[in-house]
Amino acid sequence: MMSIAYDVLTAAVAGTMVGNEFAITAFVHPQLNRLSPEAHAGASSSIARVLGNVMPFWYALTFLLILGALFEHRPITSGSGIFIAAAAFLWATVILFTITMLVPINNRIASIGDQPHPTWLQDRCRWDRLHRIRVEILIVALLLLLTGLFGGFTVHPG
Repeated sequence: MMSIAYDVLTAAVAGTMVGNEFAITAFVHPQLNRLSPEAHAGASSSIARVLGNVMPFWYALTFLLILGALFEHRPITSGSGIFIAAAAFLWATVILFTITMLVPINNRIASIGDQPHPTWLQDRCRWDRLHRIRVEILIVALLLLLTGLFGGFTVHPG
């Protein structure tokens, strides 16, 4: 029973994180683009600060939960372990990609004060392009994770 609860927790944390990242790219940022440049810069800065503080913990927690699931569903060379191992690899890749490519841009956007720097909008556009790549990888990682966690469950009548 504990194994199922752990798998559900892992799926819930990973799923809500991927859903949040998808919502940013599909709904939040397109609406910010409709604002005046001043309002857009201020809102982008505020969102970048908040998510820049929260997301590292959410990513780390999700990765640790996936590693726990990988241990729980071993061996990693067959069955559900292969799917969870692939998800863990993609998650680690996304974390490295985020730290090296997205965090520096996010930090510049988060530091926007009353006067945005001249290239802030180019930074936002580049961040959006890179973020879409991150979301695509995260969706694949989530699907692999869910397949590994729940692909082997069968329902037995009565």
